Amino acid sequence: METLRRILRSSALVPATLRSREHAGVLAPQRGPRGHRQYLAQDVRDAELAHLLRRGDQLLGTIATVLGELRNAGSLEALAKTLEEWRRDLRCRGMAQPHAAGQFSTYLDALDRSERTGRAPKHEPH
Repeated sequence: METLRRILRSSALVPATLRSREHAGVLAPQRGPRGHRQYLAQDVRDAELAHLLRRGDQLLGTIATVLGELRNAGSLEALAKTLEEWRRDLRCRGMAQPHAAGQFSTYLDALDRSERTGRAPKHEPH
């Protein structure tokens, strides 16, 4: 078992981060006789995976779900489904951003034209 101090030395995490992830249900370390958190190898893996997923802007609730599914070896299909949903969501967001940038550029061009001509910009349907 690993102590909090050892986990922190080997990662980029701070105690408050580990505590908040425990509070959110992402991590579930055991407690020693004196109440100190004790991390098993799977807890260390979960902390590292949670850290990577947070860096990818995943919500703590989603991370807790994924790690819960990962802990339940009988439900790998649900984990695969969640990962596929993430991929789909990333693709949608990736496609929406350039589209929104194009729409914003069109809007700014219309504002610029209206300032030069003194006419209000026309609303153009998408």
